Amino acid sequence: MDSRHLLGDDPVNAAGDELDRKRFSEHMIRVINRVRMQSESSVIALIGPWGSGKSSILEMVRDSIDELSVAEDEASPEWRVAEFNPWIHSDSLSMYVGFYSELRACLPGDERWSEARESIGKWIQNAAPLGKLGGIARVDASSAFEKLAEKVAGDTSAAVKKEKVEEALKECSVTILVVMDDLDRLTPDELLEVFKMIRLLGRLPNVYYLLSYDEKTLMDVLCRTDLAFADQGRARSYLEKMVQVRLDMPALGDAQRAHLVNSSLSAVLENNAISLPETSLTSIASLWGDTLSARLTTPRAIRRFFAQVDSSYVTVANEVNFIDFLGLTFLRTHEPRVYYGLQEHREELTMTGGTRTVGLRSESPADRLTRWRTYMQTWGVAPEHENGVLAILAKLFLPLKSALEGMEYGRDWLSDVAKSKGVGHTDYFLRYFLFGVPSDDIPDSVVDAALDNISQGQESDHIPWLLAALEKDPARIVRKVRNYGDLGVEGNLKILLLMAEKYFAIPNDIGFLTTFSRFSVEGFAADLFLEGKPEPLQENLDVIAQSDGGYCMAVRGLGRARARANRSGREEVARRLTEDMRRIISERFEKYKEAGIDSIDQSVFGTVHSWAEIDSTAVIEFLRGQAESEVWPLIEIVNRLVNRGTTSARPGTVLMGLEDQVIEGTLGLEYVFEHLSSEIDSASTDVLMEGLPDTPENRRLVALAALSFARNRRREAENKPEESEKEALGTAD
Repeated sequence: MDSRHLLGDDPVNAAGDELDRKRFSEHMIRVINRVRMQSESSVIALIGPWGSGKSSILEMVRDSIDELSVAEDEASPEWRVAEFNPWIHSDSLSMYVGFYSELRACLPGDERWSEARESIGKWIQNAAPLGKLGGIARVDASSAFEKLAEKVAGDTSAAVKKEKVEEALKECSVTILVVMDDLDRLTPDELLEVFKMIRLLGRLPNVYYLLSYDEKTLMDVLCRTDLAFADQGRARSYLEKMVQVRLDMPALGDAQRAHLVNSSLSAVLENNAISLPETSLTSIASLWGDTLSARLTTPRAIRRFFAQVDSSYVTVANEVNFIDFLGLTFLRTHEPRVYYGLQEHREELTMTGGTRTVGLRSESPADRLTRWRTYMQTWGVAPEHENGVLAILAKLFLPLKSALEGMEYGRDWLSDVAKSKGVGHTDYFLRYFLFGVPSDDIPDSVVDAALDNISQGQESDHIPWLLAALEKDPARIVRKVRNYGDLGVEGNLKILLLMAEKYFAIPNDIGFLTTFSRFSVEGFAADLFLEGKPEPLQENLDVIAQSDGGYCMAVRGLGRARARANRSGREEVARRLTEDMRRIISERFEKYKEAGIDSIDQSVFGTVHSWAEIDSTAVIEFLRGQAESEVWPLIEIVNRLVNRGTTSARPGTVLMGLEDQVIEGTLGLEYVFEHLSSEIDSASTDVLMEGLPDTPENRRLVALAALSFARNRRREAENKPEESEKEALGTAD
C-alpha cells in the first residue's frame, strides 16, 4: 500500500482487494441470482456503516455479475447493470428522467428492441410532466418524446402503458440490476421520492434493485419525514416494506483489520523513512488496544487515520515523537475539541509551572482525574469514548498519567520525555500543534548534527547556528545537549569552550514573559565538573578559564558542583572542587594586582564573592593589600561589591543594596569604617537602596548609604549593653 491508497477513497475492485471482500461479492451475486429465479422483480439492500466498503463491494458485483451467473441455467438471460445515483439530481423530475435514461440504456440497441424502449419512454412520459424535460441528458423533450407520443395508438392510460412496458420487458433477453449507492445522502423529501419511484417502477419484470446505505443514517432521515413523524417503529416498518432482501456488510475480522492496519502503518513508515525499534511497536500496539481499535472499525476509518498521519508528519519529520504524533493525530481527527483544548492547559501538561498552575500543585491524582473528566464532558467527548481519550492523554502527558494511575510522576521523569521528543515536554509541545519547528526554536536535526561534529572534532555550518540559538534560549539548548549524551573527552571540552564564548552574550535579565539567564550554562558546566569532566579536569579548567566568559562560567559551575557534592555527602569530591575553585580565582586576581580596577569586568570581579565563601582570609588580605598599595581605591572596591540584579519592573541591570556580611567577608566592617570614616560621615541616607540603574555614581551613593546604616547599627548594638547596665544599677538602688 502506498500513500495514494491511503489518501484516496475510490471503490476498490477485485484487483485491489486486500480484505478478501471478493468472496462476499460472489455470495451477493448468488443471492441476486436466487432472487431472480424466485421473483420477477425485487429490492435488495446492501447495508453497512459509512466507510465499511459497500461501494467497493458494488464495484466487484458490477465487474463480475455476468461471470458468476447460475452456470447450470443456460437459458438464464444476460445481466445488465444500470448505475443510478438519485442524489446527483437537482429535483424529482430530473431524477425520474435520469432513471429512465439508465433503464433505457440497458436495453439492446438493435431494431427489435425499439418497441420496448418506446413503451418505457411513453410510460415515463405519463409519470412525469414532459414540459420540463428540456436539457436532460440523453432526452430530447421537444422532438423525441413528441414523435414517441405520435406512435402510441389506442388507450393511453397509465395502466395500459405500464402493461406494454411489462410485456416488452418480459420478452427481453436481459435482466436489469439497478444499483443505487449512498441513499443515506438524500434529504428526507428526496428519499421518499426515490422510494416512490421504486414502488412505481419496481414491479417491472426483470428489473431488480440493489440499494446501498448506512441503516442508522437512513433511519434518521426517514424519521424526519412526514411519513414516520420521528417514530422509529414506523420508519423501520416502511423500510422493511420497501426492501425484500437485506445483505449486511460483514464486519472486519481481526485478521483483516490487522492486515489493513499493518499495511497502512507500513506505508506511512516507508513514505517517511521511519525506522521503529521493537519497544515503539509495542507502544503503538498498546495505543491501538487502549483506544484506536474502538474507533477505527471500518476500512475507510483506518485509511483516513493513517492518511492524516502520512500527509502531516512530513512537516515535523524527525522533530517529534512518532507515537505521540499518532496519538495527537487521532485526537485531532476524532476529538478536535480535545485537541484544541489541550493547548489551553499547556503549562499544566508540560509541568512548566506558572501562576495559572500554582493552585494545582497540591491536587491529588484522584481530584485531577475528576477535573479532567469534566473537561472531557465540556469538550463533547461521548461517555463511551471518555476512557479511551484519557488513556491516550495518559500516554502523552505525565500529569494525566499520574491521575489515571493514582501515583505521582515528578519532574525527574521529564528528562525521559524530552529525550523521546514527547509532546509532554515544553521544548516539543508546540511542534505538534504548529506542524513544524517554531521560529524561536532550533531543529533537533541541526543540534544533533552540530554535536556530532563537536564530538568528532570537526568544524561545520551547524555549530554557529547552535551558538546563535544558545544565545537566544540557553535553557532549551542545554537540555538538548544533555539529551544528546556524553560528547567524549574532546567533545566535552569543545562544548564548554563554545559555551564560554557565548557566556557574556547571553542576556542575563528578565523579560515580560520569558527569563534569559546564564544559570543553565553554569548548571551544565557543574554537571561535567562534578564528574571530573573533561578529563583531566585541572588542566582543562585552565584552558576554559583563559577568557573572561570561560572564567566566570567555570567559577560558577564549580561553585554549583561543590554545593551539590556537599549536599550528597561526597566530601572528597567537594574538597577537590573547592581547591580547583580557590586556585583559578586566586590566580585570576593575582594577574590583576597591577591593573586598574576599572579595567576588570564586573562579572569577573563579582567572583570575589565565591572566593570569600571558601577562603575569606585570603580575600581580605588581597583586597586590603590592593587598597593600602593605592592600586585600587578602597571606596572603588566597596562600590564594586554592591549587589546587582534584574527585576521585571525595570529593564537592564539594577542595584540591589549592599549587605553587612559581604563587607565583613571581603574587607572587614571595622576596617572599612575606619578608612572611609569621612566619606561615611558625609553620606546621604536618603537613597533608594534597590532598583537604581547601575551607574558609578549610583553605586557610590548606595555603598556609602549602606555603610552609614551598618555603622549606626553597630554603634547602637555597642551602646545597648551600657544602657542595660545602667538600668540594672538603677533597679538595685
